[in-house]
Order: sequence, then structure tokens, then C-alpha cells
Amino acid sequence: MAYARPCGDFKTSYAQDMALLDIRLYRVGFVLLAAGLVAAPWLLGRWIFLLNDIAIFAIAATGLSVLMGFAGQISLGHAAFMAVGAYSSWFVTAQLGWPFVAALPLAGLSAFAVGAVVGLPSLRIKGLYLAIATLAFQFLVEYVIVQTVSGMGGTPVPPLEIFGRTLATETQFYYLVLPIWVGGAVFATNLVRTRVGLALMAVRDRDYAAQVLGVNLLYYKTLAFAISAFYAGVAGSLFAHYNRVIGAEHFSLAQSIDFVAMLVIGGLGSVWGPHLGAAFVRTLTQILKIAAPLIALYVPLLGRAAPSLREILFGALLIGLLIWEPGGLARLARKLKRYVDLWPFPH
Repeated sequence: MAYARPCGDFKTSYAQDMALLDIRLYRVGFVLLAAGLVAAPWLLGRWIFLLNDIAIFAIAATGLSVLMGFAGQISLGHAAFMAVGAYSSWFVTAQLGWPFVAALPLAGLSAFAVGAVVGLPSLRIKGLYLAIATLAFQFLVEYVIVQTVSGMGGTPVPPLEIFGRTLATETQFYYLVLPIWVGGAVFATNLVRTRVGLALMAVRDRDYAAQVLGVNLLYYKTLAFAISAFYAGVAGSLFAHYNRVIGAEHFSLAQSIDFVAMLVIGGLGSVWGPHLGAAFVRTLTQILKIAAPLIALYVPLLGRAAPSLREILFGALLIGLLIWEPGGLARLARKLKRYVDLWPFPH
């Protein structure tokens, strides 16, 4: 179709070749998406809280996508990095009295530093052993939170203030998180096209070959962990001031598994994957919170299974996607676009 790419390659300059939105279809689609996001509070009404929830977890999932999807390093402790950012932001605002505009970048930088340290063992271990190492970090952070800061309860976080004005409504928070969400997505999209991104993908595909070609494995593996943790730290800061109470249960191993599920469902190694996966997982979670009591009420035989319905559905979805479409929702979207481009011809 003429609006997509009729035939051949019509790029005549380096700028056109490097453009993110290189064809009219993408540019029109981006404008419509941006307009929809700006108008979301009027379109969704009181359901705008769902988009706030999706945005926070999509930011964190984007970081994990850089680490697992593009650098090929497995992590089961992503929620722990989010906890580092959340408690850093709480300490800076509640204990030091600094403003949120200072706490947000400091939360990201503190998680960045912790991520760089946690990433150091990745030079010596990988695969299942690296997963166990990050799992140990996850349990360590939970233990520290319970024993030192929050105990078995929660820690109250000050309200979110920007230049002396408190952001008290869902809409006000949405217009704060939206540019951070979009900015983080654009940065990650550009990062994977740069020299750093190409080095990360070389490490993912065959680290020994990448080392022979001159890629510094320690530097790039550590950098991937640090960048991933930075995204999680920023998301943790936003979550802390949005939820107003943080505790160990918000950053548990189950949450880390949820982040992995977001990537698998959305599409591992795709720039759209973490956003599609976060939208799917968080929306399904909210729907099941409403549906589970109704299922228990109207289908008594499923009453005992209703509280675990979310985990059952996620498990079934992950198994189905790994069998029939390992590329996730992003791959399905690409297949749909290809079908539309070639329609009515099959090839």
C-alpha cells in the first residue's frame, strides 16, 4: 500500500535512514497515539488510574527489556532495583526534606550504582547461575527492608509536590508520568541503535565472539545492569509517591516474576514489548481483581481457585505464547501489519 512502503527503498539521505518514524504510516500513527495519550484523562475518566499504573510499570519493564531483551542477561531481581529507587526517594523527601524534582533523578542514580555492583558477577557467571545471583539480591533487599525500614508493615511517603504545588489528583500525576514514560521509551529506542546498543546485542548473541571483536564484556554487561536499574529506580520513585505507602510486599519476588512475564507477553527484544506487556499484565490484574469475587459468587466450584486466577491465567498465557508465538504481542502486531501491507495477496 502506498501509505506504507510500496516497493524499493526510497530513503535518499542518512537522516532519512536513521529516522525513527521513517514512513508516513508511522508518523501518522505516532501523532494519533500522542493525541490519544494527551486526551486520555477525558477519554478514560475515573479509569485514568489504570494508565498511571501501566506507565509506572512500563518504565520499569523498559529497563528490564534493555537488560534481558538486548543484552541477553537474565535478572530475577528487577523489583529489588525498583525498591532501591522507591526507598531512596522516600529518604530524600521524608528524611532530608528535599523536593521531588531532586529525589527522582537521585533515585534513578542510586539504583544505577547498585545495578552496576550487582552486574559485576555477570562477567563470570551467566544463564541459570546469573538468575540465582539476582534472585539472591532480590531476597537480600526484601530482608533489609523488613529488618531496617518498614518491618512487616509499610512506610508512609510524603505527597508528591512540584515547585510547592501538591499533585493530588490522578490527572495531575498522569501529566507528570506521561513525559517520563515517553522520554524513557524514546531513549531506549535510540539506545539500541547506537554503538552501545549494537555492542549489547553482540554480547547477547555470542559473548565470546563479541570479545574477540573488541567488545569489553565487563563494561557492557555492567552498563546493561546499571541502565536497567536506573529505569527501575525512576519507576520506584514514581510508585512510592503515587502509592504513598511502600513496603516489602510491593517489591517481592512475585513482582520480579511479573516483570519477566511482561517482557515475554509483550515481546522480548522489541522496543514495544515492555509497553504492550505492561499494559496487558496490569489491565488483566485490575480486571481479575473485580472478576474474582464475582466468579467465586456465581461459580462456587471455582471459589477456592478465584484468588489464584491471575497466576493461573498468566501461567497458561506464558506457556501458550512460548509454544505458538515466542515473539509475543509485538510479533503479532508486526504480522498484522505485514498482512495489511500485502492484502489481498497472501505473499
